[in-house]
Amino acid sequence: MTDPRTPDDAAPAPAPRRTRNGQVVVGPTLRARYVPAALIGLPLVAALLSPFAGAVIQQWRSSRLRGGHDGPLVQLLEPAGVQLLLGALALWALFALWALVPLLLTHRVVLLDERAGTLALHSGLRVADRASLAQVRFATGDAERGGLALIGVEGAAGTDGEEPQRQWVVPESGWDAAAFDGLRTLQAAAGLRPAPPRAELVRENRRSRRERSHRELAARLGMPWRQEYAHDEAAFQAEFDRLRRVLGGKERPRDGDPRT
Repeated sequence: MTDPRTPDDAAPAPAPRRTRNGQVVVGPTLRARYVPAALIGLPLVAALLSPFAGAVIQQWRSSRLRGGHDGPLVQLLEPAGVQLLLGALALWALFALWALVPLLLTHRVVLLDERAGTLALHSGLRVADRASLAQVRFATGDAERGGLALIGVEGAAGTDGEEPQRQWVVPESGWDAAAFDGLRTLQAAAGLRPAPPRAELVRENRRSRRERSHRELAARLGMPWRQEYAHDEAAFQAEFDRLRRVLGGKERPRDGDPRT
């Protein structure tokens, strides 16, 4: 999760997606999530399964021929390549429909109307909740795919005088830069410190993962850790390889090197 209060005065202004009436989309749109799968992933799956669909088309054509039907469509389907192509296209269309329906019913996104100062949580085909910007208490989110955005919204005062807080969950807050910029825009509009741009956070997350991996490798080898290794991968790799040669007896050790 990112901290919306992390200062980054030099960060570029957010560029979120907007609806036709100008509302800011917090999170990925349905189109942003669906199009990559429909145009890249599903065609590959359909191509792999096209022989099965082609066999079904061949069986249909054979039954038509046995029934004495020899029309233009039956003649068109005679080549095996045509059968495979049409089978792949049919599977592509079927898979695209199957993928769209559950995504349409489960998609969650928040729409921010900056002029009216209102928020609306859309879940599937309905509006699940509404709030005003003044009710937003926190807004955080992951900058990488698979993460969540959490938006804390206060409710009406209860009988004990305390104000219950609702928590909105928006999946895939780090789907892409535009989706994450929607969250950054909400943070700024609610008076919170906007998070750094997604690209910057992704780079830092990857660097920190590499650092943790390098620390584990260094600990297994008994290699002293230096702070420069956190940002200089080449320096770490050079020293790590040298110590491996030392422990393998291929190079003379230096003072302070680990011993076998």
